[in-house]
Amino acid sequence: MSENNPFKYDAADASPGFLLWKLTGLWQAKLAQVLSAFEITQTQYAILASLRWFQEHHQLSTQASLVAHTKIEKMTLSKAIRQLESSNFVVRTPDAHDKRAVNVQLTAYGNNIIADAIIAVEKADEAFFGVLKVTDISEYKALMLKIIRQNEL
Repeated sequence: MSENNPFKYDAADASPGFLLWKLTGLWQAKLAQVLSAFEITQTQYAILASLRWFQEHHQLSTQASLVAHTKIEKMTLSKAIRQLESSNFVVRTPDAHDKRAVNVQLTAYGNNIIADAIIAVEKADEAFFGVLKVTDISEYKALMLKIIRQNEL
């Protein structure tokens, strides 16, 4: 790095952050294409799929648990849940045990839509990452989890 050149790397693709940026952009474009059929955004998908995950695993589905699970910023999540509620995908109810907590549940309509959307996204996931060998995918996931855990707030 010279005085006039602020770049650490000789090639842009040598930067792990720039590679993540490019990969994220490609993945988001793929997801937008898939989710357009269900008329939901990627943020809404993350919330609805998480609610279905909580439902399948008999876990509480409060707004706080959704924030922890999805890493969606609290205000963004709250706004998206209001939109999902107005579109009849979810209902919010006060928690019986904690007056500060709000439970979020899928409606029958939301449950049906997200079941189909999950299948479509998982197909896209397999196609997108299908260029990698099974061992590469395992290593990729382990590395991503390590980075996530080290950088969680």
